[in-house]
Formats: sequence, C-alpha cells, structure tokens
Amino acid sequence: MSFRKYLQKRIKHPTGLGDYLFYQEYFMKWLENENLTVETCEYVDLLSYVKKLKEKEISTHTLNCYIRAVKYYYEYLQGRNEIARNPARRLYIKGDTYQLPSDLLNKKALNTIYVEYPTKTIVQKRNKILLGLAIYQAMRLDELEAIEPGDIDLHKGTVYIKKTGRAMRRILKLEAHQILPLQEYITEILPQIREKAALPNDRDVCRKLIMSTGKSPGIKELVCDLNKQLRKRYPRYKNLMHVRSSVIALWIEEKNIIEVQYMAGHNNINSTERYKRVSMQDLKKSLDQFHPLR
Repeated sequence: MSFRKYLQKRIKHPTGLGDYLFYQEYFMKWLENENLTVETCEYVDLLSYVKKLKEKEISTHTLNCYIRAVKYYYEYLQGRNEIARNPARRLYIKGDTYQLPSDLLNKKALNTIYVEYPTKTIVQKRNKILLGLAIYQAMRLDELEAIEPGDIDLHKGTVYIKKTGRAMRRILKLEAHQILPLQEYITEILPQIREKAALPNDRDVCRKLIMSTGKSPGIKELVCDLNKQLRKRYPRYKNLMHVRSSVIALWIEEKNIIEVQYMAGHNNINSTERYKRVSMQDLKKSLDQFHPLR
C-alpha cells in the first residue's frame, strides 16, 4: 500500500489528501536540510520542526495538521515494519484553534486590496478571482480549494459553496464587478492554467476552479505566496483567515445574525456571535485610541 492510499483510508475530508501529502513532503525536505532521516529523527528534533513551522505564522489548527501528517507517515512506516517507533505519537500543540485575529480590515481596505491587485498574467488573474471570493463571499481556504466552475452561476450571479469540514453549504450572491472577470477566467484563463498545471492528467485537480501551476496539487502553496505579496504591500494584511474574519465582522454590523450565520457557513450560531465580540473589541480599541480626552 502506498502512503497516498493509506491517507485515503485515514482522511475523511474530501480535499485533505493533497494537503497531507504536501505536509509530508514538507517534513521530508526539512529532514533532508537537517541531515536527518525518519529513522534517526527523535522527539526533540520534532520540537525543532515545530519551531520552524511557527515561523510560517500559521494557525494552531494548521500547525497540528502538519504534525498529524508526520504521525500518519510514521504510522504508515510502522505498518510496513520499516520503523519500530513513532516519535510524533504524543506531539500536539495546545492553544485556541479558533482564536480570531484582531485589527480587522474595514470595507475600504478590503476593496483596495482587490481593486489594486494586478491582472497582467494568467496567474495574477487567477489570484484575483481567489481574492474576490475571499473578500466578498468570505470563503474559507478549503472551500476555495473545493469550488468548481459549475458552482458559479453567471446568469443568476451566484456561487454555490459546498459543505467542507465544519462549514455548511450555501448559495451566496456575487458582486456585480465579479461577474465579467469570472466569465473571462472560466472561458479563457482556466484552460491555459490547466495546460501549465504540474498534474494535467489528474481529473480531480482539473475539475477545480482554482488550480496551482506548481508541484503541489493543492492551493496552500499559492495562497502562501499570495499572502507574502500582500503583506509586503499592505502591512495590516495578515492572511485569508484575517480577510474572512474582517468580512464576517462587517456583515455582523449590516445584517441580522441568522443571515450572517448562513452566509458564513457556521454550523453553530455561537461561532457567529464570536465575530460580534471581536467587532466590538475593535470598536472599543478605536475609541480608546482616538478619544479626545486622551
């Protein structure tokens, strides 16, 4: 049994396979850079690996996904009797997985990020489509990875977002200025990206709306590069989760909480109410900072 087939039995999430293969490959490259092997790697070495991962400024949830991929790989090797122990078996990073980012972006800042993003190359046009879906529909990374061209209804001006992980399925309206770029992207740009894709014969990959032209079948690598670009130009920008939180906090100010719960894809209304608290905290912070008596 290959490691890919082993993962297919362990992972229930439909888009998780590519992610965990990427995490395992990332770990193997780290081992090589550290002159280690899976046989010689100890628990203390894995702590150094975690320290390296934290430099990526990823969430606790994503950090644990990287670690889980290492656990799965060691379990796989144990099942083949290639190693005797799993040094990652008890490794887990504690923390608030669902902690929301502070210093949320306002509507003007979000619009500026979208409008100013260039569209000279096919990769930039793809990235702008991704940015639009993140900024105006608050789509999660796994939802962006799962979306297909057929989920876009240009006549009705809507996007169908599948159920992925904890998020619920939903249908959201597209902004008027998203329609024409999406039409151009689906009919003209996406076929070109498919030709440049590293895995052009992978049917699962080729069905996607957002495709990578790199070696990884998923989109985490391209999103990581996009985040780096945007952080250089906009110091307050953090990542796509920061964008999603900012958008939901803006919805909270404009719509009733039940509507926001649906639009955000939250299974539990408590998840939506957290954004109201974050929005109020940001408001209090602004009042404290600019109060005339200070």
